[in-house]
Amino acid sequence: MKKTIVYIINIYQKTLSPDHSWRASRYPHGFCRHYPSCSEYTKRAVENHGVLKGLCLAVVRVVSCNPFAQPKIDLSCEKVLKNG
Repeated sequence: MKKTIVYIINIYQKTLSPDHSWRASRYPHGFCRHYPSCSEYTKRAVENHGVLKGLCLAVVRVVSCNPFAQPKIDLSCEKVLKNG
């Protein structure tokens, strides 16, 4: 299931995404308000946290991506490495 979702996101990024596809040249400063872009965030979240938690993180992220939100660097999709 995880691989299927990541595959679908990869297809979206290559064809429709304003930040990753041929349309990226129209938005030189990026379309998404946050870094990484919402699709990249979702892909990393699913890869690192699994399908259920990754998609929950993605929903929160997409809802927070609007013209009124402050742009931010959000790396909460990354897996936290434990010492030792």
